[in-house]
Amino acid sequence: MKRTNELTPAQKWEKATLAERSMKADFGSKGVRFDVYVKDGTGRGFDIEIQTANRKNLARRARYYQSLMDVDGLAYGADYGELKDSYVIFLCLADPFSRGLPVYTFENQCREEKAFSLGDGAHKIFYNAAKYDIMPDEALRSFFRFLTGTDDGSPLSNRLARMVERAKTNAQWRHQFMTWEQEIKIRVREAAEEATEETARRMMEESIPLETIARCTGLPLERVEQLRQESAVKA
Repeated sequence: MKRTNELTPAQKWEKATLAERSMKADFGSKGVRFDVYVKDGTGRGFDIEIQTANRKNLARRARYYQSLMDVDGLAYGADYGELKDSYVIFLCLADPFSRGLPVYTFENQCREEKAFSLGDGAHKIFYNAAKYDIMPDEALRSFFRFLTGTDDGSPLSNRLARMVERAKTNAQWRHQFMTWEQEIKIRVREAAEEATEETARRMMEESIPLETIARCTGLPLERVEQLRQESAVKA
């Protein structure tokens, strides 16, 4: 719990409870299952998601997740002033916005006066694990090295490894761990395939022959041709 707390800048969890959580606003609305949902002793909510692939509509997903957290955090008849801060945190194995930053933090601010914050307590944070080497502090660097499978032998990395081993042998968590482990392997493979296809698209922009692209990327020529057609449609 203490180390996961490092993911929320300048915040400390008090008497936090940790769990996987499913939510939906009403019978006809889209439901979601949060990977990790935390409420601390002050009522602040934290949703932590591991994003291994598929960056499609990530910003709008964060918006929807946060709206569900707000519905969950305010009781019927309560004053809006009682609504606590909420954090949606995505741990992304690849750069979610392709801008090269290790962390992307979003809060609502006035467009006309940049220094003026809305102060609505809504925070969205996206971590780019691919840039773990330039994370703002060593705890984050070590955590994301572990997440990406780059074991640095640090005390934190060793502690996390021991926690994973305990989870594997815990009957209550065994099935869930195996599901997560399998999903992560699948998503990592998908992320690698997505990166390869993105490389192929960029090579097309440089007018490199399709046969050369297929040979350099390892993609079947048929798939390269399909990517070319998809790019032509978008253009």
